[in-house]
Amino acid sequence: MRRLRDAFIAKPERVLWLIAAYCVAAIVLRLLRTEGLQADESEQIVMSQFLLLGYGRQPPFYNWLQYGVIHLIGPSIFALTLLKNSLLFLCCLFVGLAVRQVSERKEVAAAAMLGVLSLPAVSVLAQRDLSHAVALLFCVSLFFYGFLGALKRPALWRYALTGFAIGIGLISKYNFIVVPIAAILAILPEKELRLRLLDRRLITTIVIAGLICLPHALWFFGNIDAATEGTIDEMRDDPTGHFLVDRLDGIATLIGAAIKGALPLVIFMAIAFGRELWASRQTETIWTRVTGRMFLLCLLIVGLISFGLGATTISQKWLSPFLLILPVYLCLKIEAAGGFVRRPNGVAVLALPASLLAFGFLLYLMAGNVLAPLHGRYQKDSFPSMPFVRQVLAEAEKDNRPDVIVADGMTLAAGARITAPDIPTALPGFRRSSVFIAPQGRMLVIWNGAGGPELPHKLGEFLRSNGIDTAALVAKTTEVAYPFTGGRDTERFNYAWTVRP
Repeated sequence: MRRLRDAFIAKPERVLWLIAAYCVAAIVLRLLRTEGLQADESEQIVMSQFLLLGYGRQPPFYNWLQYGVIHLIGPSIFALTLLKNSLLFLCCLFVGLAVRQVSERKEVAAAAMLGVLSLPAVSVLAQRDLSHAVALLFCVSLFFYGFLGALKRPALWRYALTGFAIGIGLISKYNFIVVPIAAILAILPEKELRLRLLDRRLITTIVIAGLICLPHALWFFGNIDAATEGTIDEMRDDPTGHFLVDRLDGIATLIGAAIKGALPLVIFMAIAFGRELWASRQTETIWTRVTGRMFLLCLLIVGLISFGLGATTISQKWLSPFLLILPVYLCLKIEAAGGFVRRPNGVAVLALPASLLAFGFLLYLMAGNVLAPLHGRYQKDSFPSMPFVRQVLAEAEKDNRPDVIVADGMTLAAGARITAPDIPTALPGFRRSSVFIAPQGRMLVIWNGAGGPELPHKLGEFLRSNGIDTAALVAKTTEVAYPFTGGRDTERFNYAWTVRP
């Protein structure tokens, strides 16, 4: 432990190797944990069959990245976790590079990267089941790097990079728009920085961002119902119907989410820097003022949006991109107060609790799958969809494999696509996939058996709308064991084959 501490004190940039080790560990443990899928993972696997301008209520950037990875290495859990953890690594890297532009000390950048790892949005929520929000974290860090660089040392490429970050940020998650708005407002009180808004190179930023957003924007305005379906309803969870009470509930959940999201970071910073954290409140630089205003303005804008929409619930996931600013602000404040000089081992101390949270949660997820049979409560990624599909496909002779697999639900469809990547997968909730269905082809229809052997209504309607005679389907039932149970606990599935005419 002492050698590790001395290594971080001697070369703070070694923190990047720690973060890289964390991302590799996350990939390895995800592969070892289970072959089941979480909800976002299932969605990515199924939708990666198409390259589209829009995929429903989520912008397409993460889908495009996942489409590229899957078409390079095939649909698999490795393809899913590789992309996610690569983006998390780049998020930490660009936060460190952003801080390095406005700080002379390597320790400040190293502490900021560890601060990112200390955020539950990064080390907990992202590893549990996030996709588009992970892309958003990366985009915010890239924007921060380009934005601070353009303010500190204006150059055309920095303005262009900032525009690129804004463009991909807006097609990652729509709430990214809050970040550049807050950034512009944050520099207005600073005369020196305010002049950057009058620089002709800002046109490059606007043009690049606009060109990146334009294709999806055209799709968005042509499919506005599909793009916004469910999003506002999700924010209006369990409303009372009272105008003021609902909005005050939303503001209360916003404050609570911000506190819960920031608390581990503040505690870890206090452990590492002690009284230096408290003493830093009275010191400031132009960069602490800008980052501090950005953070508060982001929360204020989100609060105004939630009040205007009548939101009753603001989740920590929704705040995750804005919380990314906080470790930068705290580290720059501590540096301004001389805390890194008086606490030369601060980075080494901070690395311990940050690592315990990050690596510890990976082990917690692993334990949740392995120990699930003891209490009989299984996580979503314990669902044995892939063993079920393998078992059913084993019935078919090599020359009699289905032309398409139709599944009743995203999890089953994703399990089928990973198990048989050469066979297209279709499902009722993703109507674009109906292009794979041909009445004259051989088809495997699969659905969950919890409701009995009857064909689910939506699945039946989907099949009939594509020319399939559901009355001719003969349902079979099978049971498949959950992982780590030794066959004790099972899940029931149904399936049916269509016969070529």
